[in-house]
Amino acid sequence: MFKTREEALHFFKDSTYTISKYNKNDIIAIEGSPCDKVGLILQGSIDVKRILTSNNVIHMSSLSVGNFFGEIIAFSDTNAYPATIMASSNCEIMFIHKTSFIIFCTKNPDFLDMFLNDLSNKIIQLNNSIKNLSFSSIRQKLSNYLITQHTIQKSKFIKLGITKQKLSEMLGIPRPSLSRELMKMKSDGLIDYSKDTIKILDIETLEELLME
Repeated sequence: MFKTREEALHFFKDSTYTISKYNKNDIIAIEGSPCDKVGLILQGSIDVKRILTSNNVIHMSSLSVGNFFGEIIAFSDTNAYPATIMASSNCEIMFIHKTSFIIFCTKNPDFLDMFLNDLSNKIIQLNNSIKNLSFSSIRQKLSNYLITQHTIQKSKFIKLGITKQKLSEMLGIPRPSLSRELMKMKSDGLIDYSKDTIKILDIETLEELLME
């Protein structure tokens, strides 16, 4: 929502908040810990991950400067983080207590409109992640991801924007399995790919795979 640290600080200059700094790979919040504040990234980036009992990791999302996190949980009945928040680089986080955040929103209706739009997009993204995990095969998971990104990016050239390691965690599959399936899908004429871009060659077949 905010492009720079200075823009965010100016926006909340009359609000009560705290600022914390974290080094890369520091845990900002662990799954199950209380959440009564809204986090805003002022510098750096974070990853949201589910760490399963089998030591497998599901990458839920990556967020950078200007993005909020914890805003859904802070106002829920549970008030506990459903996933672990980790610093993916050195970062600086502003924390605003939910009471102060409500007061700020009531005084700034334009911001509230932007905030609700951003919140809605995050819920849609979460639903897509849950839907993806429901597919049984790796090819179905990849097909669903590519079709979703095709709709979002409005292009058959899908820019990943994340590493293949994070993509494998997001899809809930091992990294080597992701690489093997990408090669098979390329060999079958469904896609082509370079380092950080995947080109959809046969979107009709990808859509049919989701109906199986």
